Amino acid sequence: MTVDMAREDTLGRFALAVVLTGAFVAMMDTFVVNVAVPSIRADLGANEAEAELVVAGYTLTYAVGLIMGGRLGDAYGRRRMFLLGMAGFTGSSLACGLAPTPGALVAGRLVQGAAAAVLSPQVLAVIRVTFAEGARRARAFAAFGVAVGLASVLGQILGAAVVAADLFGLAWRPIFLLNVPLGVAVLLACPLVVRESRAAGSAGGPPRLDWSGAALGTTGLGLLLLPLVAGRQSGWPPWSLGMLAGSAVVLAIFVRQQAGKTAAGVSPLLDTRLLADPAFRLGAVVMLLFSATMPPLYLGYTMLLQTGFGAGALAAGLYFAPLALAFSLVSFVAGRVRRVSAGAMLVAGAVLHTLAGVLAALVCLAAPGWLPGGLLPAMILFGLGEGLFFTPILNVILSAVAERHAGVAAGVLSTMQRLGNSLGVAVLMAPFLAGGFAALAGCVAGLSLAAALLLGPLNRRYRAASSSMQSA
Repeated sequence: MTVDMAREDTLGRFALAVVLTGAFVAMMDTFVVNVAVPSIRADLGANEAEAELVVAGYTLTYAVGLIMGGRLGDAYGRRRMFLLGMAGFTGSSLACGLAPTPGALVAGRLVQGAAAAVLSPQVLAVIRVTFAEGARRARAFAAFGVAVGLASVLGQILGAAVVAADLFGLAWRPIFLLNVPLGVAVLLACPLVVRESRAAGSAGGPPRLDWSGAALGTTGLGLLLLPLVAGRQSGWPPWSLGMLAGSAVVLAIFVRQQAGKTAAGVSPLLDTRLLADPAFRLGAVVMLLFSATMPPLYLGYTMLLQTGFGAGALAAGLYFAPLALAFSLVSFVAGRVRRVSAGAMLVAGAVLHTLAGVLAALVCLAAPGWLPGGLLPAMILFGLGEGLFFTPILNVILSAVAERHAGVAAGVLSTMQRLGNSLGVAVLMAPFLAGGFAALAGCVAGLSLAAALLLGPLNRRYRAASSSMQSA
């Protein structure tokens, strides 16, 4: 028995390493391309619209496909869908790295985002069904939070370093080509260490796929996200506002349809009983709010450094090093501390993030002569807050979710994260362009404070759910 348990623990650790590698590269490719845009434009002759689609196209298809990706894993097997998504991601990364034209690069990025949407929900679902409730699962979710958080902050640094190194004279191309050997390694290792799992349908077999719901949900999210990722730089033309209005109608129809299918027990794309859980709803909103702060913060800081102070790509990337180091250290410590509750860490993270935004705004307004170095203490606080937040958040939200909802719950949370990313850039870059980094930092502080205030009721719901599960 002891030998079998030790073997299971070893396989679990290897499985975690494999799926987290997939999650890391999928998240990193959201950010790694930011600093490479000037190099891409110079090499391929891309215009501004094409360069924007290289960045935004990935985010768009990634976010739109996440709920469907989670449901595919529930129906056909999480390991199978992870492998399919990883194969697509690896192949499209190769296509991006070899792209001869801007159009080919944009097409590759669209496929890459769709593949990421298939693989990403499986990571959380695999963790949920592989690790038993308690400390092991908490550590696994903490490792996931560290992986995606580090991918976000290191994406800026690694992208800048790769472009500056100009490996083999390939300029920006290695930021995509480096995904290929990692992807091949994951594809070879995954069948050996990751067990297959799927959800059971009402008759005991796999749930049927809700294709009409998928069409409605994908259309609604597309109508919402396309204007968010492209409308701001276009000056919010009438088509973008029309699409936003249309998204509200389509998504309302989608929710009503899914509620009807849930009541009838006919395998909906989104089981609305999940949304009836107050803890899950609160957790999804907190994820949305906090996720909205990071991309505009990183993008605004990069623009401040490169446009405002003339820093090169590598120098701008290195300015993120204190944030990345703080994130890494606090995540490492937080994942191993047992005397501090997950809820307390969440609150501390959101509060530190709020204080960092206030400090950054004060430095910009009261001591502009200290910039950009004067912002480094605030960036360290941002890193500490993000590390404390992302280490426990998924364990708090997902631990009380039934296993049959693991895939779709992971898809919903990932969608909220990506939607928050897009909303943050669309909404918070406006005050940055109008009032500078101080205005952006103040808005980040406001959203972080809102998340902190919601954590009180979320933590109470989480403690109640955990207590009921332990007594069951």
